[in-house]
Amino acid sequence: MTLLTEILERPLDPGYAAAADRREAAGLPRATTTRTPLLVVSAALVGFLLVTSAFVLRPSGTTASRDKAQLIAQIQSRQAHGDAQTLAVGTLRAQIKGYQDAALGTQQSSLTDELARLGLLTGDVAAAGPGLTLTIDDAPSVKANAGTDPRGAGGAGGAGGTSGTESGRVTSLDLQILCNGLWQAGAEAISINGQRLTARSAIRFAGQAILVDYRPLTTPYVVTAIGDRQDLAARFAEGVAGSYLTALRSNYGISESVATSARVEVPRSAVLDVTSAHPGADGIPSTATAGPTPPTTPTTPPTSEATP
Repeated sequence: MTLLTEILERPLDPGYAAAADRREAAGLPRATTTRTPLLVVSAALVGFLLVTSAFVLRPSGTTASRDKAQLIAQIQSRQAHGDAQTLAVGTLRAQIKGYQDAALGTQQSSLTDELARLGLLTGDVAAAGPGLTLTIDDAPSVKANAGTDPRGAGGAGGAGGTSGTESGRVTSLDLQILCNGLWQAGAEAISINGQRLTARSAIRFAGQAILVDYRPLTTPYVVTAIGDRQDLAARFAEGVAGSYLTALRSNYGISESVATSARVEVPRSAVLDVTSAHPGADGIPSTATAGPTPPTTPTTPPTSEATP
């Protein structure tokens, strides 16, 4: 108690008071202030050095971020180059078509009609007619978390192509089932986001990206199918694919809509390439080797298979 009382009554140590009295007796201020400006300058200098060191030593970016930026730049550059080449190929194909029509002439009308029919079956020509449009998109929760969910870079919610993930993300398997259901319902031509499906097409996955003939797709996924719009829509809804679509909406929150139209358009395929061709001895072009070899009669609609 004596110590506590001493602290309360005399909070200043007696030694400090004695030193102040000696300074006052010598004609000096009771408290020295010579160290205060030096302390402020020293603290400012140290702070400046620390900030400068932090800026100098801070890396411009992590290795992963730099590699990602370089890959994105390469992808964009090569996609632009590919788009330019696709336009050039389309121009050349139009010229070839003109030369072909001129060579066949009116005397080969039956052959021209057969080429037109086979071109439609193989996807070598664009198609238009009545049909339906199926639009499917990721669940709202997935779109809201896009860019903020750290699992997004790891392929969660779609890796492996599995369907019906809890994240509510549309996968390649979902599109495969829906497109095969449209073929079974009587669709004559199908495209996804402008990419024509043929006997050589495949719907694949790469992480979370969905590829059709190695072309990446972005949401929403718009599936366009040509056929009898009333019968096509009814048979699709009654089939397995229609039930599967309902389950995606009910169980995982994936948004979808189906709309019929009197006219929809499906572009030609961009992956059908002529490998060799030469004129026949009589001047009429002989059969050209192309991929795929067109069937002479309608076959079972092509299916889309995933190839990891």
